[in-house]
Formats: sequence, C-alpha cells, structure tokens
Amino acid sequence: MKLSAKRGDVVLSNRQKLILKAIIETYVTDGVPVGSKALTDKPYLNFSSATLRYDMAALEELGFLEKTHTSSGRIPSNLGYRYYVENLVTRDDDIKQLFPIIDQLFSEFENNKEYAVKEAINLLSELTNYTSMVLGPNESFARIKKVDFIPLANHEAVILIVTDKGHVQSETVNLPEHLSLSDFKKIISSLNDLLENQLVKDAKRILKNAYTEENIIEYMEYQERIIDTFLNAFKQMSEENIYLTGMGHMLVQPEFSDINQLKELMYMLDRKELVKLVGHTNKLSVRIGREGTYMPTDTCSIISVPYFVTEEDQGTIAIIGPTRMDYSKVIPLMEYVAKNIAKLYKK
Repeated sequence: MKLSAKRGDVVLSNRQKLILKAIIETYVTDGVPVGSKALTDKPYLNFSSATLRYDMAALEELGFLEKTHTSSGRIPSNLGYRYYVENLVTRDDDIKQLFPIIDQLFSEFENNKEYAVKEAINLLSELTNYTSMVLGPNESFARIKKVDFIPLANHEAVILIVTDKGHVQSETVNLPEHLSLSDFKKIISSLNDLLENQLVKDAKRILKNAYTEENIIEYMEYQERIIDTFLNAFKQMSEENIYLTGMGHMLVQPEFSDINQLKELMYMLDRKELVKLVGHTNKLSVRIGREGTYMPTDTCSIISVPYFVTEEDQGTIAIIGPTRMDYSKVIPLMEYVAKNIAKLYKK
C-alpha cells in the first residue's frame, strides 16, 4: 500500500476498489452486513474466498469497512462511502426510465412554475423514499415587473407582486367600507408606477421614502396598513424560499434508530433551518454524516444539486437520507430534476 503525498489517502488496488464497490452496493440493496460468500456470487469478482477475506480485512484496517458485533460480514464506514462517492459510483442508466414521468410533470404545469417545482420535489421524495427539499432562488435581485390586485367579496382584495423571474407574491388585504374599488385601483396603480422595474431589495427603501408622498396616500386613510402589507411581502421575497417534503420517510429508516439524534434532526427540519444543513453550492455536493455543517448524526447523508436561473441566481435541490442510500440512482435523478427546473425558469 502506498500513500498519496497530498492527503495521506490510501491508494487502493483495482481489486480492492471492485470489492469495496461491491460491498457498498450490496449493503445498499440488502441492508445487512456483507460477507465474502455474498461476493463470490458476483461474476466480476472471480477471486478465491481467501483473497476476498484478505482484502476485506485490509479495507477494514484502512478504515473503509467496519465489522459489526453480530455478524462476520462488513458494512461500509463513512470513509468508505466518501471514497465510493468520489471514485467509484457510476450513474445507473436504468433511472432514465423515470425521466418521462418527470417530463410530463413539467410539461403539465409549465405555466405555474412554483407549483411545478413543488410537485417535482414531491415526486423526487416518492421515487427515492427520502426527504426532499428545494431552496429557491433569493428574490432580492429580481425586478418588480408589475403590482396589481384581484378584488374579492366582502371588501377584500389580493395584491399581486410579479417579478421578472416569474415569482408571484400575494397578500390579502381588507378594504375599508368607505374606500371604493376605483380609488383602491388608483392606489395600486400609483404603487405600480413607483415600484415597476425596481429591484426587490430596494423596494422597502423606496416605499418608506415615498411614504409621505401625496400621490401615494391621498386616497387612503389606512396607508400604514397597506404599506406594512407591502413591506411584509418584500421581506418574504427576500428570505430563503424553502419547500420540504417527505419528513416521514426518516421514521422508517433503521439508520435513524437513535431517538435523540432523530429528534434533533427533525427539529432542524421543522424549524426550516435547512440553509444551515444544505447551504448553496454551484456543483453536485455529497456530504456524509457530520461532514454536513450542523448535522446531528453520523448516519445521514445530504446530496445537493444546484439549478441556475441566471448566471447570478441559483437555487438548490437536496435530499436527506441514510448514508446507505442508493447514490447511483439518486444522483442522476436529482440532476435531471434540477435540469428541468432550470429550463422551466428560462421559458
């Protein structure tokens, strides 16, 4: 065995790579420790049982495999998973059979971008049986395309703020009985003139500066309320746009048997502290165990794949599952979903 000068990583022989890959993929499928007999059944491991046992012992000594107390077989360590993800994993071509389902979803809902993205993340969770999420692009640098409203019954209206990226923020407001619909329309028209083509990040400042302008408040006695409604809308648009689904899948994974760790992870997910867990990345990222910042358990992996709306704006889709997840299937599936989300936003 020789060590690389850069990181001190062990350079495995081709046979050891094949054995490590076979053990991980067998363990992913079966969920039980893998012994040498299970490996001899594989046609591409045409080695003697003694040779397999020797290399398995060597891989265990190097930290790539672990031996359980209840079995003579081995299971991958987090170091083994890391080596596998960086050097051995191959994308499963069979996953392409699912691509038409994804294509149909995006085609069906292409006129409702946000709904399409949520349904895609729901589908991703169903297909993988893992927790799935999307961190949408931050709208701070989007430009306001239009401010409009839809009148409702009982003196209510929905204010709509549309950005050049296709995002629509809606806020419901109550109209005073003495305020006519035509006067309210003038208010919204004035706000549209004020905010059109302005960056979302500048909208709060522009509104506050114009707060006492006659052309903004002359039609309304409840100006503070309407301004607060807009400020709240812009605050939400400037925050992380997060959607999470499939949290229940964690409950059935044997890796999450530590109740305290599971509670801590579920608490982070419930509190929407996903940015800490997932973050933003400009390329495929796989974090195993506590490699993920703030990850409270060693038995969990996070896979993140970015999608780009523009050169500056991007979102991220991610999956949280056990370290024993099927990376060869999950990664190409996520990449295809991310590719379709990017295409959707560019239409």
